[in-house]
Parts: sequence; C-alpha cells; structure tokens
Amino acid sequence: MSKIIKRILICLVLLTAGVLIAVLLYTNNRTYYNDKDTLGNLPGNINNGGLFCERDGKIYFSNDNDNGSLYVMSSLCTNIKKLYKDKTAFINVDDNYIYYLRANNTKENSSGSVLVFNNTGVYRINQNGSGIKGICNDPGSYITLAGNYLYFQRYQADIGLDFIRYKIDGKDERQLFEEPVIPAGVLANQLYYTNVSKDHNLQSLDLSSFTSNTVITANMAMPFVTSNYIYYINLDDKYSIYRIGMDGSDNTKLVKERCSTYNITLDQKYLIYQVDNGKNNRICRLNLETMEEEIIMEGNFKQIHVTENYIFFKQFEDNTNYILNADGTGKPGKFNPPNLTVAP
Repeated sequence: MSKIIKRILICLVLLTAGVLIAVLLYTNNRTYYNDKDTLGNLPGNINNGGLFCERDGKIYFSNDNDNGSLYVMSSLCTNIKKLYKDKTAFINVDDNYIYYLRANNTKENSSGSVLVFNNTGVYRINQNGSGIKGICNDPGSYITLAGNYLYFQRYQADIGLDFIRYKIDGKDERQLFEEPVIPAGVLANQLYYTNVSKDHNLQSLDLSSFTSNTVITANMAMPFVTSNYIYYINLDDKYSIYRIGMDGSDNTKLVKERCSTYNITLDQKYLIYQVDNGKNNRICRLNLETMEEEIIMEGNFKQIHVTENYIFFKQFEDNTNYILNADGTGKPGKFNPPNLTVAP
C-alpha cells in the first residue's frame, strides 16, 4: 500500500471519528421538547413528595433501601434497575427525560446543610441514567412539569422562598411569584395553586398572560385539580377532606375526621387517606362511588403515591414502605426493592 493511500485512509478515519464525536456532542447537548399538554407527574403524588412517577409502562422512584437513589421498574414492579446515585424527590418524567430534586443534603452521611454546593438543585437526566444536566442549582420543592417548563418553589439564602419556572433546557428563568406558592396541577394552560403566606384560596395563573384569578374561596391545604373536581383538606373544618366541582358547585365533605395527607387513584374511584386524630390513627380507603370506608392499616403513615396498578405509602416512624393494589382488592404488603450498585 502506497504512502498516499495510507495517508488518505488515516484522514478518512480521523474525519469519521470527528464526525461521530460531533454527532455525539450534538445529541448530548440537544434538548428534545414536549407537546404543550405533557404533564410530568400527578398533583396528588407531588403533594406527597413526588417519590414515585409512572410513564409509558415504567415506574421511576426514590429507593429508600439505597438512600433515596433514583430507580426504575416496570409498572408491575418487576425488572428493577438503578439509574443514578442522587437522592431524589419530586420526580417528573416526559418522553425523554427524568426531572427531579437532588436531595443529597438529606442523605444519612450528609452534613445536613441545605447550602452545601452541588448537594441540592433541580436536575434533568436521560431515562437510561446518562446525561445529567443541572436546571437550577438552588434547592427546590413541589416541582411540576407542564409542557416544556418546570414550575417549582426555590430557596435562595438572600431572598428566601419564591416560585419560578425554567424551560426544560435550563434556560428562560422567570420568577412567577415573590412568595412561595404550592402548585395544585396544570389544566388547560392554567397553573392552579394556593398561597402559603397569605390566604389559602385556590388561584389560577394563566400561563400565557401570567395573570392570576381566584377560583375557589376556601381555606385549603393540599388541593389538587382533576378534569372535573378539586380535592382538598379543609382547614376551616378540622382538616376534613372535601371535593368540589371546578365551577364551585357540589362542595361535598368526603371524610369527616382530621386527615394529614391523601391521594386519589387514577380512575378517581378510591380516595386513600391518613386519619390523624391522635386517638385511632389509620390509613383508609374510601370508595367514591359507594362511599364505603375501609381501614387499610392501623397506625401512622405518610407519602401516599399512586400509579395505575398500585398505591405506595410509608410508615411514619421508620419509613417502611408498603404497596397495595389500586383496584380496591387485596391487603397491603411491604415494598422492599433491592439495593443495587450498577448506576454511576
């Protein structure tokens, strides 16, 4: 082989390698955008910490058996894999990415400071666990993905808590409120929310004009919107759980006892709630069609999450995880995923 041909081949190899590197860099840095109606997680799950999120037959979750690391499994809780070592909360998922709060400051071996560099922030990662990207370096909470934007509370040492949005590529930061608010879901280009420091009425923010309106005047906690109802804890009625129509009609008390948290199954057939009256605390299930109540377990429980097939919740005292069929059948069992070490 002549020297000229060898040089040509070397040049071709180098050129091909250069093209492949350029394509790889372009792909890694490129952001794939969503349809405007894309939602990242259920409002009821976000109210409970966003520790489970289901999309396209997979459940993404924070694994307490591995210090809250990011895991994924099938919708039937099989084929469990570790995706990333970060302790995660407020998980949202679209067709391409996972978004979450990095909560490494709360790991068992952490110093505990919320201001430790790189311990907290809002991050995006590919669904295979690669391509980690920072969206916001400040601590956050109540992260809600709608369309191509992330909405969340942010903490900054100099100003405290506010409420902002970022585009999913980490750009287009916009402060929506100078004070913290709690999102209650996004529906028809309206972000529903309640104030924390002012009244607790349900408000809506038009995401085109950025104007706010009062939707329901009531002293609400943990509200979330569905296509036809608003569910909430009524602070003026001893923390009972209510349901009201989107137009303010048919305001109905569903649970008469004091409750600390709740969620609704995807088909809106069952209300799962924690009674916290200090006497006979328990987690219960209410059939919203028949209004029949059933005790699931006696005791103190928290962080109720729902997927298509299951309900997940935790023991308050020791974080033991439980799993229950979402269709109203069966008894709860322990959810005990493995601690894996394959993720970076």
